[in-house]
Amino acid sequence: MRRDPENLTYDHTIDTLCSEGGYRFQREKYAPKLEFLKSRFGERFPEIALLDVGVGYGIFLKIASEDYGLRNIRGMDPYPQSIEIAKTMTEAPIDRGSIFDERWPFAEGCFDVITCFDVLEHIERPAAFLEKAKSYLRPEGLVVFTTPNKGLPYRMRSIPLIGFPDTNPTHINVHPPAYWKRLVADTGYDIVAFWKGEHLAHVRCMPKVIRALCAALRLDHRKIPLVNAFEQSIVIVAHPAHRRRRER
Repeated sequence: MRRDPENLTYDHTIDTLCSEGGYRFQREKYAPKLEFLKSRFGERFPEIALLDVGVGYGIFLKIASEDYGLRNIRGMDPYPQSIEIAKTMTEAPIDRGSIFDERWPFAEGCFDVITCFDVLEHIERPAAFLEKAKSYLRPEGLVVFTTPNKGLPYRMRSIPLIGFPDTNPTHINVHPPAYWKRLVADTGYDIVAFWKGEHLAHVRCMPKVIRALCAALRLDHRKIPLVNAFEQSIVIVAHPAHRRRRER
């Protein structure tokens, strides 16, 4: 059950992530983000320079390279032991660094995409990621981040026998989607894409019923109002706004 005891933000183990069901769950989780980038960049997609901030144990980097053929990817993480575990999962270079460092260990303006999955809810000032990332993006660059979807179903997690409790004590900045949209605008970005998605979660029984009905009707539960309130996360893709104005 290998895990990094110093990294309290990441409560998975390698055994869980690499099990058949665990790895399938991770592929389904990351596929929509990677498919979006594949569509966005077209033929250039395999060559894009991508940085993943907060790599966990490197599963996203592994999927991005092995399943999607990305060849110019790397990661950054503040936890040394997590980095060592991640290096057993992916050949992508991983540098030690924190979002809050004065400088990240990369040249400025060198990435087409900077991702940050399930990290911002763990840090005291989430705006720091968006502020810092801007310096390391190329002119057409994008940030992509996910964070918990704090709607009514998420709030129901604390109800005994109804919700699945949030047991991670490092979830110190969980907010509704409107908060994150404002934060993106306030830090100088335009939203390119937004959706609620990953997995239907938060409360018992209801997601299974919804998922079964949507599957029977061949509907995408991520795109149905009210139904997608049960989605585990929100996804935001954004572009620095000042660059878009300058290009006009």
